[in-house]
Amino acid sequence: MIFGLVHPLLDISATVDQQYLDRFGLKANDGILAQEKHREIYDELLNGSKFDVKKIPGGATQNALRVAQWYLRERHATTIVGCVGDDKVGQDMRELLDREGCRTELMVAEGANTGTCAVLVSAGANRSMVTRLDAANLYKHSHLISDKVWSIVQESSFFYVSSFMLNCSCDTITTIGDYAVEANKCFMMNLSAPYLSSLFKDAMQTVLPYCDIVVGNSDEALALADNFKFNATELQDVVKMLADLPKHNKQRKRIVMITQQELPVIVYSEGRIVEYPVIPISPEDIVDTNSAGDAFVGGFLASYAVGKPLKDCVQNGIEAAHMILKVSGCTLTLRD
Repeated sequence: MIFGLVHPLLDISATVDQQYLDRFGLKANDGILAQEKHREIYDELLNGSKFDVKKIPGGATQNALRVAQWYLRERHATTIVGCVGDDKVGQDMRELLDREGCRTELMVAEGANTGTCAVLVSAGANRSMVTRLDAANLYKHSHLISDKVWSIVQESSFFYVSSFMLNCSCDTITTIGDYAVEANKCFMMNLSAPYLSSLFKDAMQTVLPYCDIVVGNSDEALALADNFKFNATELQDVVKMLADLPKHNKQRKRIVMITQQELPVIVYSEGRIVEYPVIPISPEDIVDTNSAGDAFVGGFLASYAVGKPLKDCVQNGIEAAHMILKVSGCTLTLRD
């Protein structure tokens, strides 16, 4: 079973015009954290009748676990742990995740709103994403070590966390990491965003030694190299240096995977680098690029967790990303 520590968000997608974007000072193709002036967007999308709204569970780590669950099929092959509010949005998200087969053990923050991401689609398939973290940023270590959740940790064979969680619950990550080392279970972390290796450098330095697998994109890897003073600008050198950082579990050699959009995926393992070409796709077939990286991780996880060879795991990740490029958001068809 795959255990994921996530920022649970509900993506709320609607098609809007340029006038609506201008009203809130938004760019057509951008991603920002919500300010107070943006709160009206969520009220209008969730409570109004002006828009045809589509609700999809979101958040990068949650998306990856949803894709892994889609491939694995067995109900509750993945467990999603994080924090939601005591509101209808949180209830809706739990129901959607349950329908997809994911197990959820979500802490409920009383009086808080569940984290949401307003995905405003405009002309040219542009997407302006406005994220309100709210309860997602309130996760507590005490929830992890509760009897029920800790028993799931012990049942799990694979752990996946996002660097976004360094902001609110680094002690939770290290507790999972300590257990993974002790039990010789695989621990994987996503670099998640270029700014995190600067803003939460100390926390990332604390967590990286637990990582058996590190995944990210080229911008995130190069930002980490700069912030960690690697004195390297070539991506292949950065990947090797990242793999060679100190490591707690000596029984597992670190794997590093870096995606580069349409360029090959760089994978470092067992002392060598292999590049895996992505599947070509014409621009007119691309509906949405936002969840492709999440899907890559999910496809990889689904294969790696059942013991497939590394090359097959990477290929499955590439195929998953290709699939998600053709749909809006991380939309998955329900399976019987």
